[in-house]
Amino acid sequence: MTTVNNNVAHAFQVSVNNPVPVSDPAAGRLPQDAEMASTIRPPGSRPEDTPFARVFAPRSTHRRSRQSPVPFWIHNGADDTPLCSVRPVAPDVHDVLTAEGVPLARVTRRDGRLLPWPRRVRWTARLHPSSQQVTGREGTWYAWLAYVVTAPVWFLFVVCLMVYSYIDGSPDDDSFGRPSRTRWHVPGHGTVLDYRRISDTYRLEPQHLDLRLAYALAVLTTWYRER
Repeated sequence: MTTVNNNVAHAFQVSVNNPVPVSDPAAGRLPQDAEMASTIRPPGSRPEDTPFARVFAPRSTHRRSRQSPVPFWIHNGADDTPLCSVRPVAPDVHDVLTAEGVPLARVTRRDGRLLPWPRRVRWTARLHPSSQQVTGREGTWYAWLAYVVTAPVWFLFVVCLMVYSYIDGSPDDDSFGRPSRTRWHVPGHGTVLDYRRISDTYRLEPQHLDLRLAYALAVLTTWYRER
């Protein structure tokens, strides 16, 4: 059985699964149409291994996206006890609640842009009741610099791949994305959560960031990126 020590730094990955209906949603205080949408696992684990946590969401007939956000619930993987829930309250704004329904943090996402001046995607989590902030920006400045400088080369390459995929009938290759490494910082404590796209892995320092909020941030950023 895979377990996690809430006080020890550890790495994890968020897997976006094919939805699996929940057999007894009432037992887990879930809605009747709940389904398991993601799992939070240690890197390199097997599908049959117990995950760190499971993520449940209401069944949906349309693709989940930022235009159609849904609430979700995170449960402990070992004993299925509720850890927290996340509820959309406005476009790009979510509240994270404890298992008892007490506000834990409000998470806000600000879009990035290139014009009139470059700005990275920014995530901000304001903790309750302290108002302390956890902030993370997608992509390091040097990765964005390299991305912009080499844009003409990779853009032409991607266009060629799209044309080839259209002719050949194979799926498009979407591996050429924008820089996405994200480091979340807490004032006075440095980096508390670090996401690396190459390994698709998050690394958490739980001494300075609540495990529940870390998992909620990881699921939100993964779903925004992959859904």
